[in-house]
Formats: sequence, structure tokens, C-alpha cells
Amino acid sequence: MFRIDIIFRGRVQGVGFRAFVKEVADDMSICGRVWNNYDGSLQLVAYIDTKADIDLFVDRVKSGPEMATVKEYSISITPSDPYIENFFEVVD
Repeated sequence: MFRIDIIFRGRVQGVGFRAFVKEVADDMSICGRVWNNYDGSLQLVAYIDTKADIDLFVDRVKSGPEMATVKEYSISITPSDPYIENFFEVVD
């Protein structure tokens, strides 16, 4: 199990990005959460079993929804115990 932390910068708030990430996570049965930061960035934490699934998840979310413009993103991957919850959550 791995913990994935991603911070997206650019036009990432107010464009449906959190809902988009949740849809991808739900489709892949990934647990975690996504939220907007006060500095205008968007951040997510996901718990993913394999490196292949990490690559697929990142590939699917890195561009965001159609209205988003991702200027940059940073990823941190660390080994982890399984996430306590079994769902992906959008945090307001």
C-alpha cells in the first residue's frame, strides 16, 4: 500500500476538479480525500495498492477536467498502512 500526495496548481478551483478526482478514484476503487487549499491549489491524498495503479491514477487525474488548467503538480509517494476508511471523500 502506498500513500500518494498530489498538489495541483493553476486554474484548479471552481472548475469541478474535486468531483473529477472523486469520480476517477471511485472508478478505480481508491480511498482518500481531495480538498481546495487557501492558496488556490488543490490537494489530494490517495491510498493505492500497486505502482501500476499509481501510474494509471496519476495519468487520469493530472490534466483535470476540461475547464481546468494545470500549470504544475507535485507528487509524493510513501509506503503506508491501509487507509482506515474505504471511500474517497471530497472535503469542503
